[in-house]
Amino acid sequence: MSRSKDREVTPWVHGVFSTPLFTSGVIYLGGVGLGTVEDLGHTVPLELLGLGSVGGVIAAAAARYVRTGGPEASRKARWFHTAFTGVWTGAAAAWLNYTAHGTPWTLASAAAVGAVTVCLAPFYGVDRYLRAPEIAEMWQREEASMARPLTDWADMFTAAGARGVSVTKRDKAHNGFTLTLRLTETDYEGLQPLLKKLEMKAGVRPGALTLKPGEMADEAFLSVSTRNVLAELVELDEGHHPITINEPLTLGMLESGEPIELLMRQNSVFIAGKKGSGKSVLLHVLISLLTRCIDAVIWMVDMAGGNTAKRWIRPWVEGWKDKDGKVVDRPLIDWVAITEDEAVRMYNAAHDIADERAKTMRGGKIVPERRRPAIILITEEGSDLMAWSPAAVKPKTRGIKKGRKAAIDYVDVAQRGTGPNTGGGEIESQYDTVIGLKFPRRGEGQYVFPDFYHQVNLAALPGNGACYCKTPQMPTMDPPAKGRIAFVNDDEDRDDIEQMAVERWEIRPDLDDEAVAVACKWGYEDRWSDPERMGWLLDAYGLDRPAVAATALSSGGGTATIQTAPAPPAAPPTGLPGNGGGPGGGSLPGNLGDLPSAQDYLKKYGGQQPPADDPSASASGPPADDAEIEAAVARAVAEAERITAQAAENKEFDKPKEPETRPRQHPRRDEVIAMVRDAGPAGTTIEDCRTELAARYPDEKVPSRQSISTWFASMKDIVQPGGHKTPYVWRDNAAPVTDEEAEDDLDTLEGEDLDLFLHAVELIVSTQFGSASMLQRKLRVGFAKALWLMDQMTARDIVGARDGSKARDVLYRADDLDDLLHQLKNED
Repeated sequence: MSRSKDREVTPWVHGVFSTPLFTSGVIYLGGVGLGTVEDLGHTVPLELLGLGSVGGVIAAAAARYVRTGGPEASRKARWFHTAFTGVWTGAAAAWLNYTAHGTPWTLASAAAVGAVTVCLAPFYGVDRYLRAPEIAEMWQREEASMARPLTDWADMFTAAGARGVSVTKRDKAHNGFTLTLRLTETDYEGLQPLLKKLEMKAGVRPGALTLKPGEMADEAFLSVSTRNVLAELVELDEGHHPITINEPLTLGMLESGEPIELLMRQNSVFIAGKKGSGKSVLLHVLISLLTRCIDAVIWMVDMAGGNTAKRWIRPWVEGWKDKDGKVVDRPLIDWVAITEDEAVRMYNAAHDIADERAKTMRGGKIVPERRRPAIILITEEGSDLMAWSPAAVKPKTRGIKKGRKAAIDYVDVAQRGTGPNTGGGEIESQYDTVIGLKFPRRGEGQYVFPDFYHQVNLAALPGNGACYCKTPQMPTMDPPAKGRIAFVNDDEDRDDIEQMAVERWEIRPDLDDEAVAVACKWGYEDRWSDPERMGWLLDAYGLDRPAVAATALSSGGGTATIQTAPAPPAAPPTGLPGNGGGPGGGSLPGNLGDLPSAQDYLKKYGGQQPPADDPSASASGPPADDAEIEAAVARAVAEAERITAQAAENKEFDKPKEPETRPRQHPRRDEVIAMVRDAGPAGTTIEDCRTELAARYPDEKVPSRQSISTWFASMKDIVQPGGHKTPYVWRDNAAPVTDEEAEDDLDTLEGEDLDLFLHAVELIVSTQFGSASMLQRKLRVGFAKALWLMDQMTARDIVGARDGSKARDVLYRADDLDDLLHQLKNED
């Protein structure tokens, strides 16, 4: 029990300074008493006093040895307590015997007591420190003994307006104590509105009393909290060891001092709270626990622009490394949707997976495991989606009904508990757990906890992070319990969340092959490769969109090249794996005719691939390797998209152009750009810019690192000549790279970086395809690292300069690869 802010019941009993002084005073008074007896002419039995003193010392030391024992006691601490007790009681007995033979009234006698006190006082401080748990428990007992007698509580019930209420029992609890009430006239429902008056009569803080019904109608329980858990900061579990979704996850602490435990298996969760009440922090806490589960995969519909999901995906996008030096090569959240179309894909995929799993179950419910993990589908700010998109509501309603047995559960977060925010009564009826955060009005409680409206006051919660929660682990008849969610710092200037993602990226499982096959009908396989579908993520971190060759991250961490799929209607899109569509055929807009088939493009761009229906093709001819075929397919898809873009331009040619509106920009953006231009050839860093802004405008909030990085990425004149960890330089100030400087730059590439660069050169020259996205996929690095490798090759005239989203020109032939690699490896 923490006593940092609470009153000590008897502060002098265990004070580090007061206790030795008090003890010495008592011993001295004892000696004065013996001296007074001798002065009055009475005889003190000295032999008996000596024997009793020896026996008392031995008894005190033995008692301390026994009391300090136990399974958790330290052996050294136990002997220290025993020795200390023997020393100070022995010194006290010796002084008492001395005063019995002589007199306590001399200065020497008083000095002896003072000297022993000064010598032994520091050892008492050590003794008290080692007995801290025992002392805390003693304080609890003393405080409980100071609580009002049982009869006083009955009198207070009567004074508050409750008749026929008696207290039969008091039990100690984590946060105070619990009274067992016997009801004869006023029932449980009648007692509930009287708690405010009872709090005033008892002289406790508001909200300290909680009433719970008993199993019988004439029984109730009153919890009296002497610890304000809701005002404490609950730390998030910092462990990174793997856990399982089949065991409860700890989200925070209840007001009773017990943990808020949430078993996510077969549990649909609803979280409601006003803006700024702590919903995002709660989601980060939940995600931090789910990402440690070896048998759970997270899908997320984040209609707030992906702001919650971005933090967990950022290490993958930017190619961070973990403590072992491994590149984070897959996103911690398996699938993210920020648009209605993508959300419809995800809801339909979850519903279809539930159907498919139901067909293969032997009966009962699926137990999640690594080879077939649970899917936790989180929806953040989905109010508009549920209110205006029937295409999303229908599959979600069907999925949340069927998903429980198939290990697919839903977590919904909204600003209100009304039907339009949740998707209607059919979805609301499926929630097993409800968590209500702070609202401005008490009436919101009737939408969040309709069955416990009178027991819940969401408007009275003390600040962000405090909540009421009702979980399946709680007794059915109990009202929602108050508690506080654990805290995780999600400020944009901190990277606590990203660091957790780096620690856990290898823990989460991959989606099982059966589920992948079903989800691919809804575009699962190219969810992280389609530039249009993941463009929001690249734009957020200021990265170039990859070339049109779609490099998809499969569930197992591998890659596959496929065509991008159209946005889904209410049925699976065609042309995707598992749906029977083909890559060829189909009409293009405008007057451009039919889209050529994939074989036509392979024949035109691949050079070495004969048509599939050519009988004269020799089976014994030298086949092209995978890299050449992949490069040919990439060029084919690029040509197809060029034709499509041309058709779109022709279609829009005759339309009148609307006046362009300049987007709103940050007032300090131009100043930051100017800082780079004025920095000269040495350049500047983002932190230097933020420090300068803080000095210029001390009353303003400094732009985040992410914002400034995005500004720099949007400016063609701002470059990083030395790589992504070097200062930013204005292009006019960046001197052209000479042959000598190129050699110096290569000398800075050592170990893994040099091997990675040479491998990248080999891939680019051998395939004759200068694509950063191809490097990202082949080398398993982030987009930023791939772009840096391309820039390094541009500086050495291996590839041409960047030209928008087009692949860069390769300036070396494949036949020259060996000579080029030899030259790069042996440069001095």
